[in-house]
Amino acid sequence: MATIIREFVVNASVDQVWTGVADVGAVNRLIDFVGEVTLDGERRICRLGDAGTLEELIVTIDDERRRLAYSIKESPFGFTHHHASMQVDEHPAGGSRFVWITDVAPDSLAGAAVAPVDAAVESIKRHFA
Repeated sequence: MATIIREFVVNASVDQVWTGVADVGAVNRLIDFVGEVTLDGERRICRLGDAGTLEELIVTIDDERRRLAYSIKESPFGFTHHHASMQVDEHPAGGSRFVWITDVAPDSLAGAAVAPVDAAVESIKRHFA
């Protein structure tokens, strides 16, 4: 299984960033390429324009640890497994430290997953700039 880890600093308070991350029905405000989002219990459906639709399971929203975990259950990308977590805490130099860890299988799809993750990181940074 391949792992993609992105750790970056966001120019906003921990409370601001966590509020944005924890609002799972509004992920399209944080990530530019996500279109319409609908919630159905623990399921989140994200439209990706011409790229298709993701169906995700929201595994946990942990306000105490400021950690969100989710798993893609259906996508146009061919994952046999996908699990990710996002965690936010204070950065010693100010702002927020954001850690996003994504595990995907098969390994051969890791390269294809990197570009959207990196684009999402840049979108998140812009949102809080």
